[in-house]
Amino acid sequence: MNYLGREIISFLTQLIVWGPGLLLGVILHEYAHGYIAYKNGDFTAKSMGRLTLNPLAHIDLFGSILLPLLLILINSSIVFGYAKPVPINPGYFKNYRRGIRYTSLAGPVTNLIIAFIVGSLYGLFYYILRILFNFPIGAFLAGNIGSQLLTIIQNMFISAIYINIFLAIFNFIPIPPLDGSKILASFLPGEAMYKFLRMGRFGFIFIFVILFLGGRIFWGIISPIFSFIYNICLWWQYIIGS
Repeated sequence: MNYLGREIISFLTQLIVWGPGLLLGVILHEYAHGYIAYKNGDFTAKSMGRLTLNPLAHIDLFGSILLPLLLILINSSIVFGYAKPVPINPGYFKNYRRGIRYTSLAGPVTNLIIAFIVGSLYGLFYYILRILFNFPIGAFLAGNIGSQLLTIIQNMFISAIYINIFLAIFNFIPIPPLDGSKILASFLPGEAMYKFLRMGRFGFIFIFVILFLGGRIFWGIISPIFSFIYNICLWWQYIIGS
């Protein structure tokens, strides 16, 4: 097989590995925002047809397709993206501060729940392989499965966990318009909350700097948190043993 053929196969493999976890993460993230907003009195997302699990209602051309494809093409160590933000009108909230707080929490908390569930299913996947092929856990976690198909499935699990942990941590950053900024703002007194939220127009500049100019520094800061959460998602490794 020539170089171009190998590159195409590599790209398609990475797309299969990263795609499901990314779409699951960004779609459920936005759905959770809309659902909690609805429970707090805001019917905006529901009235606009966004309170649905239909992927087509949430996919953003750049954030859900082009950005992940670009990151795969440049062999990024982690692939991420975003869906179209669910429309929310805080003016409808029964309690303004509580509505903003819990609606903002819903997205990243959902990503953490997804990561934990996928991690648990990953453990079930290993348990089945252990019964069938007597796989030692050390070799499994190191990726030494010996089957290309099983390796791809294993990487799909790992990638889904990685993506959702990253989305959760990233969205908890208290920089407008990320979810963390709204959570923080809900605890600020009086006019300070509104002034802080209005900084959202400049927030994307800081986000760009963090991701593309200070990526290594950012990763160095979140890496211990990331590893801690990842190990919680793989809780079964401490029970099953070697």
